[in-house]
Amino acid sequence: MFGQGNLNKTIDASNQHQISFRHDNDFLVFSDRYYSSGLFLSYSMLLKNGLFKSGKEQVTFTLLQQIYTPSKLNTSNRVEMDRPYAGYLAINTEWSYVKDNYAFESILTFGLVGEGSGAGSFHRWYHNALEVPSPPTWAYELANKLHANFYTSYIYEWQLAPNNFSVYLAVKPTLALGTKDLYAQPEVMAHFGRRQPMNSSMAYNRIGSLEKEVFFTMRAGYRIIAHNALLEGHLFGDNSVFLATPKKGFFYGGFDIKHRFKNNDYWLGYRFNSAETEQTKAHKYVILSYARNF
Repeated sequence: MFGQGNLNKTIDASNQHQISFRHDNDFLVFSDRYYSSGLFLSYSMLLKNGLFKSGKEQVTFTLLQQIYTPSKLNTSNRVEMDRPYAGYLAINTEWSYVKDNYAFESILTFGLVGEGSGAGSFHRWYHNALEVPSPPTWAYELANKLHANFYTSYIYEWQLAPNNFSVYLAVKPTLALGTKDLYAQPEVMAHFGRRQPMNSSMAYNRIGSLEKEVFFTMRAGYRIIAHNALLEGHLFGDNSVFLATPKKGFFYGGFDIKHRFKNNDYWLGYRFNSAETEQTKAHKYVILSYARNF
């Protein structure tokens, strides 16, 4: 029952690239507020000659748009709004390196918050197309501001049981520095099921293997916040009409179900977090993702 199977297979030289599409949405869990929607289009590739010339480095480029709204969408009265409308359009460059049972991940992002992100126009079109009642007003949207941010994480995991039903436990501290986010975030994860080694597993969005994976992940963490520009504006000053004050931190958690079958990666996720300000409430949303390896 607990044989290693094909876990020790090396990286597949013919499977060095991936294109993925991801959609986050709270409407699927009967909510429509706060982090309301996210669209991500990504391209990943393994590096043959990276910083360490190890063949275990990977880069990912992502174009993304995210939508944040107050809980009361149809009001233009600032008093009735528990957070400002905010749209974010960005390009992310992610680098990751895995060795044995630990990994480093870094993301550099450049983006635009404000009307120029197109999030408000897309959100209004989406509601009109689906004939959703209470169309969003996007009143008092955050002003246009350019942002740069850097995120870095360290991951360490322990394998507690081998395949065919493996169990892994991992810790993942993350640090965010920049004009959009300033925070520290400790996180714990537990993976259960048929999974590949860390350097080629969907658990860490890694490519390089077409070996079958079917597993689920439980995760929980706490974000310690110094600045959140999507609530309180740009770090170096903001002329937005309406800003909010975040709490010093919030809890979050969720689960993922991931399946790799031949060249296809499927991901269903669920996330929830406690209130981010004194005026807002807890929130939840769903992640849907499909990726093609080649």
